[in-house]
Amino acid sequence: MDKIPIDFTDVRFTALLQLYLRWLDSKERHPILGDPWAEQVVNRLDFDFSNFKSADLGRYNVGPRSRIMDRWVTEFLSNNPDAVVVDLGCGFDSRVFRVDPAPDHHWYDVDFPDVNEIARQLYPERAGHTRIGASVLDPDWLSKIPGDRPVAVVVDGLFMFLAEEEVRRVFQQILDHFPSGEFGFNTYSSVLKERSRKRPGPIFGKYGVTLTWALDDERAVEKFDPRLHYVEEEMLGPSWFAHAPLHIRAMFAVLGAIPSARNSTRILRYRF
Repeated sequence: MDKIPIDFTDVRFTALLQLYLRWLDSKERHPILGDPWAEQVVNRLDFDFSNFKSADLGRYNVGPRSRIMDRWVTEFLSNNPDAVVVDLGCGFDSRVFRVDPAPDHHWYDVDFPDVNEIARQLYPERAGHTRIGASVLDPDWLSKIPGDRPVAVVVDGLFMFLAEEEVRRVFQQILDHFPSGEFGFNTYSSVLKERSRKRPGPIFGKYGVTLTWALDDERAVEKFDPRLHYVEEEMLGPSWFAHAPLHIRAMFAVLGAIPSARNSTRILRYRF
């Protein structure tokens, strides 16, 4: 089977980076996520993933984050038999296959048209699954989704690359479209944002991407709209890294004892 050429030059590269980190996790003896699709998808793409070598430690963030969001979606669907799922900025993620919802739980993967066109070549079609090729800032993408059901919205690795007003607009459009639902998403702190601005690192610097939206107070999101209510934050405690090498466990133990480091990345859940 021919490889699919990739030539991303902007924030689209994060679809490749997160895929690479899920692939690294899948190769571990005791993976955290264990994405069964990651290796197959990596092998289909004509891209030099060694460009991301400096980000290898990120698998210890992406693995737990993906697994937490998978669980949140699964829980929501089990409690809402008529619900739909919207995965914003889905990239090349296999989440719909990992969660494996029933066909009546329709699932919508939303990302740029070129990203979703490549993803369409990487994964088989499945009942109840639709790919929408659009920027999340396009006001028309929601018109392709019926708005009469509860919704689970997954935003994994996207919001930090949008301006705060853009994040607010995405929230409000979804709130106006669906009767009820939940959001699960990750954020970075203002400390990490400022550090990224001053020293973007070799990968983000190469692709000309910096962090834009930061969140230090989970209650600040509730101010976007009175319909939003904070539910919980999932922390990456020691149990997530029980099978990691000793130096990794030691590193996360040290970081966990420093508030600014512990709160630099967050995984949050809201309800409306």
